[in-house]
Amino acid sequence: MGTFVKGGTTTSAWDKYKARQYKQSDAHRRHQDRQRDAVKAASRSSGVRAALHSMQLSRPDNPRVCLLYKARDSALDRQSICELVRTPTDQDEQAFTLVLVCPKCLERTGRQDDAQIMVNSMNKRMWLDESKRALWVDQESGMSYMLAGTITTGELCHCTALGCDWKFRIDDSVLYGSHHYNL
Repeated sequence: MGTFVKGGTTTSAWDKYKARQYKQSDAHRRHQDRQRDAVKAASRSSGVRAALHSMQLSRPDNPRVCLLYKARDSALDRQSICELVRTPTDQDEQAFTLVLVCPKCLERTGRQDDAQIMVNSMNKRMWLDESKRALWVDQESGMSYMLAGTITTGELCHCTALGCDWKFRIDDSVLYGSHHYNL
């Protein structure tokens, strides 16, 4: 299936495919919400503890980092909370995956689930400075987050989405995108 045509637009076949995918994702989310509500109701009414287990990336106990996305115009700089998922390795050290959002894909598609980037510390050189742990409060939502520290990548990373050429590096939790380089 050809998805992109010259000029950066998508074909109607690709648009229909993504519409089906969005509809299916929304249906799955509604189904899981109903399951979660049923489990809560059963736990409250019967006194028996019921549980529903599924892999959720956005768990409250997962460590997070706050990235400052630098824009060409510093007035457009913005902050984003990103999640770190720790994975044990064969050695005594911990590997982790940084989950963040590609602003170019988010602008293009308007959906965060199409703009996810996962950077694994086993594939890219990446360091977490835990000495800079802090409590951070989001001014817009009022939510507070315990940050795991600051993160630095030792090399350029890129978005793996089809048709996206956005590249970035992170230095002490400041993200510099493609427009900062002559790439």
